[in-house]
Amino acid sequence: MRNNSVTSALAILESQTALARIAPGDIARLTEAATNATFYRDDLNPEQRAANRRIVDVSEATARIAAASPNQNFAAAFVNDRFAGFVIASRHGEADLELDWLMVHPDFHGTDVAASLMRHGIAWLGETNPIWLNVIRHNERAIRFYRRFGFAIDPAARMDHVVPHVIMRRVPMHSG
Repeated sequence: MRNNSVTSALAILESQTALARIAPGDIARLTEAATNATFYRDDLNPEQRAANRRIVDVSEATARIAAASPNQNFAAAFVNDRFAGFVIASRHGEADLELDWLMVHPDFHGTDVAASLMRHGIAWLGETNPIWLNVIRHNERAIRFYRRFGFAIDPAARMDHVVPHVIMRRVPMHSG
């Protein structure tokens, strides 16, 4: 499925509408495929591998909680009715807006799926608002991707994660 343009077959659905089209266990399976493709390196220790595995273990419950929360937005991408990825955007506070999760099945890497989900999450949080996200430090592909959407690594931000992360921030885009 490496066709870069899947736009004509791509649908983004939100909340319970999206969940109704996702079979039980599919969120965890997609998250596992996505994390296996991007979160692991040969030099990770057992504690770091377990931390990555925990993301898979909590993904289904996290998505369902987000879909029901007024302070979060869960949206899923479907390509020709196949579950291709999801995003969770979170409003932790008025000035604390996070693009919390972005998971795309590796079969859809290099397509419009991730960009469509990114645009959706940014729009839900507000394009003119400052937004932050965290990303595993060694996930250079994701860092390059986020930079295309105006995110930059915040060198002053520190995260306490077993697997080293960086915080990226998107400065407000002021209109004219």
